Order: sequence, then C-alpha cells, then structure tokens
Amino acid sequence: MIKETLCMKEKKVGLTVTSGEISAVLRSNTQKTGIRIYDNQCLGIAGAIGAYDDNALTQRARDMLAFKVPYEATPTENIKREVDLSTTLAITDEEFVDTSRKLLSALGQQYPQFIFSNKMYLTETEDSLVNEGGTALVQKDRTVEIGLLLKHRDSKNLMDGVGMYGGRGMDFDTVLNVLSRECEAYEQKADFSEAGEKIPVVFLGQMFPVMMKFYMDLNGDAFANGASLFSGKAGEKLFSDGFTLSVNRDAENTFARFFDGEGVVLPGDRFPLIENGVIRAPYTSKRTAKRYNLPVSGSASMEYDSAPAATPYNMAIAESGKTLKELLGGRKAIYIASASGGDFTPQGEYASPIQIAYFFDGENLLGRLPQLSMSSHVNDMYGKDFIGLSTDGNFPGSPARYLVMDMLVKKIDGWM
Repeated sequence: MIKETLCMKEKKVGLTVTSGEISAVLRSNTQKTGIRIYDNQCLGIAGAIGAYDDNALTQRARDMLAFKVPYEATPTENIKREVDLSTTLAITDEEFVDTSRKLLSALGQQYPQFIFSNKMYLTETEDSLVNEGGTALVQKDRTVEIGLLLKHRDSKNLMDGVGMYGGRGMDFDTVLNVLSRECEAYEQKADFSEAGEKIPVVFLGQMFPVMMKFYMDLNGDAFANGASLFSGKAGEKLFSDGFTLSVNRDAENTFARFFDGEGVVLPGDRFPLIENGVIRAPYTSKRTAKRYNLPVSGSASMEYDSAPAATPYNMAIAESGKTLKELLGGRKAIYIASASGGDFTPQGEYASPIQIAYFFDGENLLGRLPQLSMSSHVNDMYGKDFIGLSTDGNFPGSPARYLVMDMLVKKIDGWM
C-alpha cells in the first residue's frame, strides 16, 4: 500500500474591466488536495478543498479501496525535482492593480473610439506530488494574463477585436504595445483580393483550434480501439518533414507543469507523438499505456478528486528555427484574431468561420478584413501546406508562437 498526496495551490487577483475601467477587484486563495492510496492494483481517492485533516482524508481514501476501482499503473518512485519560476515576475498585487489601471487609462486616451472590457489576472501557483515511493515533485509559478475585448463605439457587434497578453513579466510599454496592435489596425480596411488560391494563415497561441484533430484522434484510447483517423498508422509518414508534435513539459519556456498527474517526468521534458511527419505514438496516461501496451507520454491529468486520465493540454508543435517574417518569405498573410465555430470531420476535413482577421506582413497588422471562412484537410494543413511554427511571438519573451499554414480562404459571400 502506497500513499500519494497531490496539492494544487492558487492565489489570484482578478480584475473585471467594464467600459475601460476596473469595476471589480476579486482576490482568491484556494488549495485543492487529493490523497491516493494504491493497493493491489486498485486505487482509493479522497479530495478536499481548503484546510483538511490529513489522517481523516487518508482514511477516506483507504475506505474507497473497498469499491475495488481498478488501477493497473504503479505510482512513480524515487524522483525528486523542484522548479521555481515564481520569482521571475517581481510585482506585488497592489502594483498589478495600479499598472493595470494605468494601462486602461492610456488605452482610453489613445483610442477613445473603443470600449474595453473583460478580465485581467495575476496568478500564483504551487503544484506538488509527493508519495511514499520516494517521489517529491514541486513547481511554483507566477504569471500575468490579460484578455481585453475591444468594441468600436460605432459598431453594433458584441466585440470588434481581442487584445491578448500573457507572460512572466508586466513591462508597461510592452503590454501597451501588444494591446494597441488591433486598435491601430482596425481603422484601416485591407484592400486584398486573391480568388481561389491558398494563402498563408497565421494563428497565435498555445491551444490552436486547427490542432483539434490531434487533440481528439491522438488520444490513446481512441488510437488503440480503431476510433481514430490515425489508428493503425504508427510508423507511417503522413505529414511534412518539418512537422513534429510533442508532449511538451518545458516549464521555463511555456506555462506547462514539468510533471503530469501521475508524477511522470519526461526525458528532456518532451515526448514525440509525430516526428518529422511520422506518426510515433498517441498521448497516454500510465494506465492507458499499460492497458494497450503503448509508451507512456506523460499526459495524465492532475485532478485532486478523481483518477488521472490522458489529456492533450501539453501538446506543442516544434519550432521551425525561423521567425514569422522568415517563414512568410515576403508573402502577405491573414492573421486570425478570432475564429470560433469550426470543426474537423471524422475524415479530417476542416472548416471554420473567421470572425476577426487582419492582413499581416509578419511584423505589422496592415488592416482589418471582412468576415471570412477557411477550409482545408488535416493531411494538407500539416503536410504540403504546412509552413511552420515561428521562433518569435507577439512580444519579446512571449511563450506563444505563430503557427503558419496555407489554407483556402474566402469571403462569406465570395472569394477574397
């Protein structure tokens, strides 16, 4: 019988922005603790929010063993590691609120034609997993996340743009510049037309909507049971030589936790799922891997009150070694600011409306585009039409990168 304790602490300052001003400051300080008891290939779990009695919670977890919940995987043993990134962002809660207020004031003065709203967060976390098998894993972090919705005062839309910033720093000028980009470009309507030809489309972020097919079909259960588009294709080359997709737990250069919910720590903090276009393996938890004789990818969820399950939330495309400007090679592109409502078919076809987009040269947003739609197939998007993932983001030190691929884009009422 082995006892394992996982704990997730989060301290957050959340700002509600209404009509360009901070209308509410919400502070929270939460702790979620889960105790797991492994015994004879069964798992007992008990969870608590806030303060708890360790002995009582442990006994509850032991009592759950009576239900004989099968769990074939064994707990991680003899690994000790701590990563502390919380000191990178040297800003107090009060300074965060004050800087945010100054940013909103500056935006309001420079762009009085826009109404700004939504949320701004300063978040401090500490996640740990410790067990009686000699494992002790701890990660601390502190980040700023800003997501402002822009609405032009003359517009009837609910929103006309999105200003996004996230990182382990909050330099006033840098953040203001990032949030100003779409305001500057909105007033300029792009004069662009290209009928029937694929053009570069640019996405910025971590969880790209155009990666949903991998999130769904590289799941270990679906992959092993023949329910995936990629089932039975391990070892086959399906995509571009330049396309590598991995489970990425590089905490320093991303917002990922370096260990998963089962305490798996990856060699080099990465596990390749697709390597140079070749399908290598699906993402798995230890339990899924053992059930289907698959490699362990370090993709288990970290839930305080339930058994770990395979999750895609740390999948990332390998960088190309080129900046966005270099990837485009002088070509103009469409930068996607908002595209919701799209999806893949089971066969891999993809289509999505584009609510907010800008004409883009790789450095500057050149003007606002009308509502569009984009379409392609997963084999083309990451095969012959794949351009790459940039080494740069929308500001120095940004963990987010630009993903670029050629796609068929058209106006809702006709070709661009």
